[in-house]
Amino acid sequence: MEDYIKYIRSLVGHKEIMAVAVCGLIINEKEEVLLETRSDNLKFSFPGGALNMGEKIIDGLYREIKEETGIDLSLINNKNINLFGIYSGEKGKFVYPNSDITYYTDIVFLIKVNSKDIEIKEHDDESLNISFYSFNDINLENMVTFDKEILIDYFINKYNGVVIK
Repeated sequence: MEDYIKYIRSLVGHKEIMAVAVCGLIINEKEEVLLETRSDNLKFSFPGGALNMGEKIIDGLYREIKEETGIDLSLINNKNINLFGIYSGEKGKFVYPNSDITYYTDIVFLIKVNSKDIEIKEHDDESLNISFYSFNDINLENMVTFDKEILIDYFINKYNGVVIK
């Protein structure tokens, strides 16, 4: 089933729901991170999104990254795509401008890329801009909550294994 969230919303309206999402912590050779500026709240976030009914996690990751950035992960060496962490709980609450409320469980993948080997294209209306940023150039207060926590886990806490929160 495509667009699972849209289907669920047709049944429950704006009521709170839970969803499983995937996202890519995409890091280039300069240790810069790929962030999108969301069109709905103008905050920085990682490319990604909710899984569809019956969709495999890895297929959802490949689909979401392709839709939002144009990057084809099937062209990236598999050893450069690894589970980074699973984030859940109250910090996963996301209130959309139309009053939809979703609690996300985010499955985050660390994806190492060489900027010369990828071409970034904005493919959907969910983002206004997609660019690589150094950690010091990012305003953490202008980030989606989970993504802020993920960045801190990677750059400050010096990621050394799968994070489960």
